[in-house]
Amino acid sequence: MGDGGGQAGALTNLGIVRVLTGNYPAATAALEEALNIYRDSGDRRGQAYVLTYLGRMRLTAGNYPAAAANLHEALDIHRETGDRLGQAGALNSQGLVRRMTGRYQEAIRDLEEALTIHRGLGYRLGQAHALTDLADVRRATADYAAATAGLLEVLGICRDLGDRLGLANALTLLGGVRGLTGDYPGAARDLDQALTIHRDVGNRYGEVTTLNEQGNLSRARGDFGQAATLYQQALDLARQIGSPLDEARALAGLGRCAVAAGRTADGAAALRQALGIFERIGAAEAAYVAAELRSLSR
Repeated sequence: MGDGGGQAGALTNLGIVRVLTGNYPAATAALEEALNIYRDSGDRRGQAYVLTYLGRMRLTAGNYPAAAANLHEALDIHRETGDRLGQAGALNSQGLVRRMTGRYQEAIRDLEEALTIHRGLGYRLGQAHALTDLADVRRATADYAAATAGLLEVLGICRDLGDRLGLANALTLLGGVRGLTGDYPGAARDLDQALTIHRDVGNRYGEVTTLNEQGNLSRARGDFGQAATLYQQALDLARQIGSPLDEARALAGLGRCAVAAGRTADGAAALRQALGIFERIGAAEAAYVAAELRSLSR
């Protein structure tokens, strides 16, 4: 039919599905083709939405500079066109990039602005996304009470809306927070439920994140053998889908298990591999792993 807008819309949705199933090269190809169509036709709104999705995908794939550039351009267009919902989506993703690179206060500012817009529009799904990402920053800054409160609100919204993917993402994060505060039974329950949903819907990125969290929980409980098994599963999956952040987190977990088991040389080797990835992608976790390695060398 020669309907360029229809083609671009289908390509955009195809790219989103490919991101969820961990096929980042194919997702990039679909989204960039959609972006070119929108640019050729002068559709600024379409460009901004595709740039937001590209930014989110590049964030997931560990390319933080490219993600930041895409999201900055998307936000400028949305502000220019007055698209409040688009602004909120771009701010949400920009906040995540800043969280991953350790710019926590800027991340909180972006995410709180996104949440305010979503609440003003009455868009509950957007509220759930912003609250989930805010909880992730709160966890990173050890504000576990605020993280838990936000996530409990998210669970209510997602259950009301029937949003299984949002529910699973919130449960994964809540399980991680509960593990850090010593609520191991609650953490195990949340993570088991999250993993089941992620596998049911085919969200491989959510699956690998949850496996790493389960590894963290088993390690906190002192079950280093089970933790190593979970981290290895996460490592294998992270490499399959091309998620460097999850790959580095799994390697760090394996290294910590090896050190706890008295295999210091093996542990240090895994931690050095993790550090190399964290540094390459610019993740804030590089500083913590570097400190662990300095402690081991002493």
